[in-house]
Amino acid sequence: MLLIGNINTDGRVQKEIATLKAAGHRVVLIQWGHTGTKVDRERLGIDLVEYPHLLVKSAARNFLRQLQFNFWALARLRDIKPDIVQCNDLNTLIAGALYSRHARIVFDAHELFPESQDGARKAAWSLIERLTVPRCHAFIQPERHRRAYFAKKHGLKEDGIALVENFPSGRYPFSGRDRLRERFAIPRGTRILLYTGVLGPGREIESMIRAMALLDDRYALVLLGPAFKGYEKDLEAVTAQLGLGGRVHFHPPIPNAEMLDHIAAGDIGLVFYRNSSLNNYWCASNKLYEFIYCGKPVITNDHPGLLEVVAKNRLGACLSETTPEGIAAAVRALPEPGTGPAAGPGQQCPYLWERQEDAYLALFA
Repeated sequence: MLLIGNINTDGRVQKEIATLKAAGHRVVLIQWGHTGTKVDRERLGIDLVEYPHLLVKSAARNFLRQLQFNFWALARLRDIKPDIVQCNDLNTLIAGALYSRHARIVFDAHELFPESQDGARKAAWSLIERLTVPRCHAFIQPERHRRAYFAKKHGLKEDGIALVENFPSGRYPFSGRDRLRERFAIPRGTRILLYTGVLGPGREIESMIRAMALLDDRYALVLLGPAFKGYEKDLEAVTAQLGLGGRVHFHPPIPNAEMLDHIAAGDIGLVFYRNSSLNNYWCASNKLYEFIYCGKPVITNDHPGLLEVVAKNRLGACLSETTPEGIAAAVRALPEPGTGPAAGPGQQCPYLWERQEDAYLALFA
């Protein structure tokens, strides 16, 4: 496995590794964690080879460092001599393509990578994609609209691309703790609106905060995750300006292994992706399915894939515009807990990782 990102927080790759190991494969993860965060090797049970560099402030230098990682990883592949190499996202595929004469290359495209970029970076990653995709032997996409688009873009058969979605594992051991109320002393009668993920400008975080000013004190908002380049200061300023300090709570990032426990402690999930790229429009959301698995209604966008899951199954609300007024109105319109339909772990949730393990493992046979 090749990964740029930290395995501690990458639930998808964690599940893939666990599935492969349970099927009898030995898995070595070659990773650039790029933040210096220590990997919990014992809990994850992985063999790890770590690229020993950190991110820098310059976007151009970080792009070059991603290229450097690929050639460093290629040397590690030549030492390890694997039978199969899974490249997680396009930013690891150069190494896989250069090693493709010696092993089966499986490309798991977590993102529509060039489509998520702009300017010179988009042009560079588009060129890299054109050169490397033909060297792969198998492909994975995490969302059906992305799969159709990727197949057409590269002249591939759509049904020849494995669809392995970002579903949670049904083996998760819930602790039963009320983690969010414990941490922030939120009263039991208060409904908790929960956002999990990066606190960034494209995720409508400020609109969520402003929506709280339109809701009464029966509601609290918890924002759980790392902030993008100091954006938390802007969010804290908006919170203070609106006098919402006692009802809007900032939760630091947590290990992926604890995420479902925290989601289970919320009441309503907020999942927004601004329609700024095809990657967002055809979003492949981990958090959407985590909320659904935990039996929580979701308020989200009206993008095609989200409509098919949330609106079709009456699991929340899909908004055409994510304004504070729209979010607040959707919150008020949700049924009281336990009175509306929800797919949770005790209700045979269809969105489970284990239901697609066979399709994933078939790529490694």
